[in-house]
Amino acid sequence: MVHSLSRIAEDLVRSGRGDSLHWQGVTLASHFQPIYSVREAGCIGFEALIRAHDAHGDAVRPERLFAQVYADGDGILLDWICRAMHLRKFATVDPGGRKLFINVNPEAAVKDARNVRDFAELVRFYGLAPDRVCVEILEGACADEGLLREAVAAYRALGASIAMDDFGVGRSNFDRIVALRPDVVKIDRSVLTAAVGDRKARLMLPSIIELLHEAGAEVAIEGVESGTEALLAMDSGADLLQGFHFAAPSATLPDDSLTQRILAELLRMRGTKLAAVGAN
Repeated sequence: MVHSLSRIAEDLVRSGRGDSLHWQGVTLASHFQPIYSVREAGCIGFEALIRAHDAHGDAVRPERLFAQVYADGDGILLDWICRAMHLRKFATVDPGGRKLFINVNPEAAVKDARNVRDFAELVRFYGLAPDRVCVEILEGACADEGLLREAVAAYRALGASIAMDDFGVGRSNFDRIVALRPDVVKIDRSVLTAAVGDRKARLMLPSIIELLHEAGAEVAIEGVESGTEALLAMDSGADLLQGFHFAAPSATLPDDSLTQRILAELLRMRGTKLAAVGAN
């Protein structure tokens, strides 16, 4: 191949109109969802998410899009297109100082294991220091877990941090956590909803988070959609929160002042609850 995938992806993104790209019958655009720190009571970064629409303007679920494109053999190129789109868009809205979480499929990560320089150059091209990037390894099977470990080591050598997505489903298990030693583990929403609806699951959640802490990771809980879920996540020991209760994914960044007031109120409610428990 004359040009690297990163160069092909970058050229495609430059050819797009405005903030979107028409590719293989779908229109792609970058959105961002903030991630909030319980300890800091504020936003520490943004997860970049791809949004796709077909020729009729109907939304195409990212999971469906990627499954189809990987089946057709272009999945790794799409992974690179998303990286380039996210970095380019973030450069226009970047508030400075916060991390950008970029999703990377394990099969695409394996290709980076011994040629991570392309990714470093792409990050720097769009003006972002590598230490402000968190590579979020998606849940999913990988043909070579050893190469996945090498890729994670290479990302770290650049200065990037590592997150593991969707813990609690599929291949996102303790074996992979031990192997990859992620800085952040993101617990899937299904685990949170189970804890809300089932007493035994609710009692297990703090233990799961404690185990992840012992493995050296901060714990983020995804898919927080209500104050009740946010309080449960905080009471269980979560470090980071993400979900529609705070902000939906958007092409623009949310009103942080409003969201921080929501988070501050939740922390106040939690403090009141803990004080009441201590008084008994």
